[in-house]
Amino acid sequence: MPSLEQRIQNIEDRQALQELVSSYLIALDNAADIEQVLCCFSEDAVFDMTALDYPTFKGMTALRELFTGAFASMNHSAHYATNFKIDSLEENSASARTHAMGMGIPLEGGSVLFYVQYHLEFQRINQRWKMSSLRGEPLMPAA
Repeated sequence: MPSLEQRIQNIEDRQALQELVSSYLIALDNAADIEQVLCCFSEDAVFDMTALDYPTFKGMTALRELFTGAFASMNHSAHYATNFKIDSLEENSASARTHAMGMGIPLEGGSVLFYVQYHLEFQRINQRWKMSSLRGEPLMPAA
């Protein structure tokens, strides 16, 4: 049986992972400080939305370009996550899934709406959890 210290660490890690995903989504919607978004990722993180017909972005430079462009092109956005489920949790790595709904109003007009399941990989780096991979899979067919 795990020790009390190990069980407490497990609870703290689970809470920290969920907090990281929430912080990422809130930073996206604030769209005020790109560093708030980027600090959620490891230096070599992969952002893969190819299942939604978007390219894959690898590494901090590519992520900076992605989010800078997204912030510049959106007038408003809102992201919501639910059904957070940890699939594995080790001392310095973890994986999880969460359902996410995102909506936005681009500057050029129209609207964006998507329902995805994020498949997430995490690494503990300098005692802090970071996302090392975020992959989206559609939950609903395109309208």
